[in-house]
Amino acid sequence: MPAGFGTTVVLIGMGIVLKLAWTISSKSASSAERARFALLMSNVSLIIATLSALAALPRLTKAAGLGLFTVDLAAQLWTVGLLFAAAGPARTLGWRALLGAFLVGFLGLMGLARFVGRPVILALGTNSLVAGALWVPITEELCKLVPLAFLLFFALRRSDARPSLLDVVLVTGCAAAGFAISENASYGRGVFSLSAAPFVSWLSPAANKGSAFGWTMVQTGRLVHSALLALGVAFVVLYRGRLPRAWMIPMVAVSAVLIEHCSQNAMIVGGLNRYVAEFCMIITLGGRLCALLLALGVAYVMTFEWRAFAPLSPAKGWLQVSALEANRRASLLAELQVRGSRS
Repeated sequence: MPAGFGTTVVLIGMGIVLKLAWTISSKSASSAERARFALLMSNVSLIIATLSALAALPRLTKAAGLGLFTVDLAAQLWTVGLLFAAAGPARTLGWRALLGAFLVGFLGLMGLARFVGRPVILALGTNSLVAGALWVPITEELCKLVPLAFLLFFALRRSDARPSLLDVVLVTGCAAAGFAISENASYGRGVFSLSAAPFVSWLSPAANKGSAFGWTMVQTGRLVHSALLALGVAFVVLYRGRLPRAWMIPMVAVSAVLIEHCSQNAMIVGGLNRYVAEFCMIITLGGRLCALLLALGVAYVMTFEWRAFAPLSPAKGWLQVSALEANRRASLLAELQVRGSRS
């Protein structure tokens, strides 16, 4: 099978098998037994996915070697680490969820994006603006948001326990990091720099700095784009009553991401008019807009989600969240979100 189609079949098949196993085992099991079985399923799945990722490394790193792969991995994990610190006392999800999201991006989402995008590229050609600067960016961004869709779907089914918005951004960022590492390794790309672009490099050391039509341009990359989309979409879903005209937040996020991604791809393809390209670079601040919006948005969410956990000291429950503490936080966040949606 083609890699993308094979990945899709395996993901769907595994999902059906796990759902059936969970349904059958839950019929006559107590809550404690169901919890143990869920933990067992989680551990086995993570072990299999980790071994699959390690087995894929020799093929993925053939273009540039393990050295460049390690550099890119460090750059992506730097940004994930910043999001992890920002989630801080509001984090309700443990390391399994974060590692699982990363492996989904690394093993599944990249293959899914290629499966969806490649037929159009083959049909229209690599120099086509429609294929390279419109279809590919849109499908890639949508594929990277699959974990976000699942997370929000299950969150909205409950009103007594909810994840934090910062959690949602962190999980989506982990999936996007896995996606970016897989893609960069296959193309032999990777950079770690804290000085290439002021401010942006401190948030995303994987950002590339170049020029187009004599103008300086920064490419922030997959992780920043996906995290910003998750922030905008999840805000209006979880806290839509907190701000008037909250629907404008995801619109701004989506517009900023697509303008950056599409215009930069169009410049790479080489078919974008000079004046249109310069206009896009002006409104995106030379590719810095998404990074700026993400930093401001995360800082704003921290002001009210952290306040819900004011008694928590920075050192307690920051790195490892116990099940009891996660449930307590999820209950407080549900109250905060439901109350906000009704106001």
